[in-house]
Amino acid sequence: MKKRLTLTCLGCICFIAVNAQALGIKGGLSFATGRYVIYEFESSSGNLFGVNAGILGEVPLSDALSLGTGISFIKKGARTDVYKIPVRYFEFPLNLTYRIDFISWKLFALAGPYAAAGISAKKKNSVNDKIKFGSRPSQYKRMDYGVNLGGGFEVGNLQIGINYGFGFINISQANREIIRNRVFTVSAVYFMEDVGYTLGSLWHRIF
Repeated sequence: MKKRLTLTCLGCICFIAVNAQALGIKGGLSFATGRYVIYEFESSSGNLFGVNAGILGEVPLSDALSLGTGISFIKKGARTDVYKIPVRYFEFPLNLTYRIDFISWKLFALAGPYAAAGISAKKKNSVNDKIKFGSRPSQYKRMDYGVNLGGGFEVGNLQIGINYGFGFINISQANREIIRNRVFTVSAVYFMEDVGYTLGSLWHRIF
């Protein structure tokens, strides 16, 4: 199931990269509020602040609906009274976006699944312990899967939005330890409408 979701996301990314009519550059802040449970005691406390940045592409399905994906760098993880556990990912979302006109703006809502690949992880208190990805009890699972829900507004080519990512996977391999990603982001995206068409035409000519 996980492999199918990963392959589906990658396939959609390739499709949208070729057929996108708008490509966007995204940047913003992330506030990770991951769930941390040890021996059935939940000790999550506060947020982990970070940045998110990436490239997005969209394919219109109708006047109001579009399908979008891309790749984003994002900081997730959890914070407890004892530890900070930052985990950084490359995330691949697949979102369905619905837009409506509002005066001179556009309002939008989006939802969809994501797959994310871990690139670094640490467990911090008085010392910083680097956590490797793997199948041992001291390691974390590299892949994370979940859903995104978000919304915001657009003015011209500029989009301002908020998003909540809800992870399904316990990324910890340790016995009786649970770490699930939860992250809130605030981002700005600037869309360049001609770039997607140009890249798509170039792709079709080459291949």
